[in-house]
Amino acid sequence: MIFDTPSLRLPMTLDADLCVIGAGPGGAMAAMVAAEAGMRVVVLEAGEFLTPSQFTQREEQMFPRLYWDSASRTTADHYVRIHQGKGVGGSTIHNLNLCKRIPPAVLTAWREERGLSKLPPSTWESLYSEVEALLSVAPIPQSQWNTHNRLLEKGCQVLGWAGGGLSHNRTGCIGSGFCEIGCRYNAKNNALKVVIPRAVAAGAQILASCQVVRVEHGGGRVSAVRAVAVEPVTHRPLGEVMVTTPRACVAASATASPSLLLRSQVPDPSGETGRGLRIHPALVAAGDFQEPVQAWIGIPQAFECVEFLDFADPGGHRTWIVPVLAHPMGVSTMLPGHGEAHRALMSRYAHLGALTAMLHDRTAGTVRHEGELSLRIDYWPNAADRRELMHGLWASVHLLFAAGASRVIVPSSPTRIIERGQAYDDIKAMELRRGLLDVTGVHPMASVPMGDNPAKSAVGSDGKHHHLRGLWLADGSLFPSSIGVPPQLSIYALGLHVGRAIVTAGERI
Repeated sequence: MIFDTPSLRLPMTLDADLCVIGAGPGGAMAAMVAAEAGMRVVVLEAGEFLTPSQFTQREEQMFPRLYWDSASRTTADHYVRIHQGKGVGGSTIHNLNLCKRIPPAVLTAWREERGLSKLPPSTWESLYSEVEALLSVAPIPQSQWNTHNRLLEKGCQVLGWAGGGLSHNRTGCIGSGFCEIGCRYNAKNNALKVVIPRAVAAGAQILASCQVVRVEHGGGRVSAVRAVAVEPVTHRPLGEVMVTTPRACVAASATASPSLLLRSQVPDPSGETGRGLRIHPALVAAGDFQEPVQAWIGIPQAFECVEFLDFADPGGHRTWIVPVLAHPMGVSTMLPGHGEAHRALMSRYAHLGALTAMLHDRTAGTVRHEGELSLRIDYWPNAADRRELMHGLWASVHLLFAAGASRVIVPSSPTRIIERGQAYDDIKAMELRRGLLDVTGVHPMASVPMGDNPAKSAVGSDGKHHHLRGLWLADGSLFPSSIGVPPQLSIYALGLHVGRAIVTAGERI
């Protein structure tokens, strides 16, 4: 069953064979596997349990309920936005359903650098095939590409740049365009729709609005998980929940998982916990077109430009370009200017088509805990990543003009509006300083990187913690580096892999 924790009698204590922390793609998959194997599973999720009928398609209502900090989470210095979802289903509730496998070159590098004996390429292949079938992953038919995506296709064709269609896990999509604030039409084949029901049917109990404070341990082994029921939007603690268990699987995200481990004082001689954070930082440019684009209509992000995404050459470009959609409230916060100047830009909303240049980053950020329920993220792109981000911004501008934009708006400080025919090659040489442009990361990962050597890593390639018996991880924090593609498919795969490892281990703790 799924429970609204604040409505229960508190404090309360439960007993489980496995406590899963986080109900996103990794945690949901691990819980499903363990429950179907006969384990008594309790899942604790900090966000709410919402059904499609509760997705109102209103930004001011759904942002606070589906995103951490109402979609305004930032790094400690406030110069990088970090978009992260919450709720039963995690970020799969609000993401855009893009599904791509980790490139072979990245997996090869991981194997050479980290070992990963329990995750050879053949295992990844098997996991991907199973997850893609489970989630009904398929290419978006060209007949369903909207004007926004076709503009990127046109830009690639005019310039002769590499690009192509994308695959999503959606069926029955009516093209409402409200993917980022929850699909009211239940067309997303995500954790909420596909995985959670199987876990519940197998007996898993899910406590929503229940945020974990600590993993309790002693004598080198897990003993319990301590949490609090929280008010859904403010996360104000309301009462304690204790789950006594010999096993805990942490799948709270690449920011919350390391924060929890550090707060819980989980041993890590390697010192890697909370370090190595990657976020796929991105910059945005918007083209103003004569004909209406109406980017909010149809399926977002059905086409990609990969001209500058080279995984084989260490010195090559590392930028992935896709259309980026924002609804009116989001656009209004990103477009620069005040008063009449801002009004003039917003009046062109229906004619705007925007691209985001997302970086396969090498910068290593950090995550730390702050207090009982908060965390701190520190991240600013290093010099090489800043240069690549500016090259990606230039490429986005170039694509927009090639697609027919009459002018391109770069939301910098101060605003830069480039009219057709004006020079803009200088963008590639500009220094990306703090505050010049809005840098956004939507794919946190790699903050507790897996590796086979316990002296150099905290977690093995089966998700099992090297230094605390009964502890497992099953989310994007396990990636040893950036992956350069959307991570949801790979997190589902890791959840399946780790869930099976937990069951197979059969530890008597």
